[in-house]
Amino acid sequence: MPGLQIFPLLLIPTILYAMIAIPAGENVAQAMASVAFNVPLASSGVMVVTWGHLILLVSVVTLFVEILKSTTPSGAQMIDNGLAVAVFIVSFILFLLVRPFGTTEFFIIMTMSLLDFLTGSVIMTRVSQRTVQYDRG
Repeated sequence: MPGLQIFPLLLIPTILYAMIAIPAGENVAQAMASVAFNVPLASSGVMVVTWGHLILLVSVVTLFVEILKSTTPSGAQMIDNGLAVAVFIVSFILFLLVRPFGTTEFFIIMTMSLLDFLTGSVIMTRVSQRTVQYDRG
């Protein structure tokens, strides 16, 4: 699916964050710290998962998929990399100028979008260099 190949997946956790942060307004830190669910452990402890943790977990998974996508040099990957930098720029502007986006959770999401762009660029460059070397002989 070409549409899925060019879609910047880190837009998903950014939108999820916005869906919680915008309605919460000034109380965004409390909204991110509120409990999403609990997981009982065999040690008789309980792992508490907050909404902030859950969004960061989704971010890590989407970053992993984005890195996997960048290993195939193609025109679609170049578009995806351009859109990744656009997601970073918008996230950076939101982080600096919109108060509910000035949290540690959103900073980590924003940093992941920057890493998505940088790793995509580096991996695409390295893979394309290897492809050119194999084609020469």
